[in-house]
Amino acid sequence: MRKRKVFLFVLFSLLIFVGGCSQKKSSQKIITTTVNTYIEPIKSVVGNKYKVESIIKSVNVDPHSFSPSSNDAKQIADSKIIVLSGLGYDDWVNKIVTANSQNKNLIDFADVLHKKDGDNEHIWFGVQNIQKLSQAVYQRMIKVDPKNKAYYQANFKEYDLKLASLIQRKKALKKYTNGKKAYVTEPLPYYMLKDLGVTIANQHFAKAVEDDTDPSIDDVKDMENGLKKHQVSFLVVNKQVTSGIITKMTDLAKKYHVPIVYFTETLPNDLGYYDWMDGNITQIERIVKK
Repeated sequence: MRKRKVFLFVLFSLLIFVGGCSQKKSSQKIITTTVNTYIEPIKSVVGNKYKVESIIKSVNVDPHSFSPSSNDAKQIADSKIIVLSGLGYDDWVNKIVTANSQNKNLIDFADVLHKKDGDNEHIWFGVQNIQKLSQAVYQRMIKVDPKNKAYYQANFKEYDLKLASLIQRKKALKKYTNGKKAYVTEPLPYYMLKDLGVTIANQHFAKAVEDDTDPSIDDVKDMENGLKKHQVSFLVVNKQVTSGIITKMTDLAKKYHVPIVYFTETLPNDLGYYDWMDGNITQIERIVKK
């Protein structure tokens, strides 16, 4: 185990060095985000002026345990702006950014929202949060490329209105969801459910799953009884994470006819943020409006 840790440290250091060596060769016409979730909010502002790419592109990759390649390090070194989530979600990017003197080009989404360590890290589930991210990108772009300020401003306003339509949908839906309870297999929809007035029951269970530990016997029994007695309106399952205990709870929900909402933590390749979040809202809408 010790040898493996040393090997990974050396490998990661080499990746940082490789990225650092490439920085001066950059034309810096690329904006990089750690996860694909933020491609649309960024692209909607910068339009055709910059290429926007994510390091992690697949829902099959866990951002928590991701290890960047030398190409990833080079891309970060070559970027005009780098956007990360923060709150420990994608901290692997920080060493590469620092090694390449790219700190001035970094946008930490959690810092934009004034979040602190310990806050729920799945901040993109709040549409208002994404509005603030697109605004932060706009404000950065008019500084680095002031001659195109009017272009960025028009793009930002258009996308802001588009996101506002999702917020209005949630406000309308809250009439049906406010005061309801739900179980979640992981605490990823925290901000969305909070906006809808939905309380997450048995949060210890979700936190244990997220931390890759076994939920306590008491928490498991509590959820089993809650599903059996319909103490919650629905169960939210993260499709990207499977385990025996999650399968068990999903099967129990089906057995006792508790509706199940299936979310992904990051975006499927064929969806942008708006369509993805629109689909998430629609799933809950169909359940509570029956």
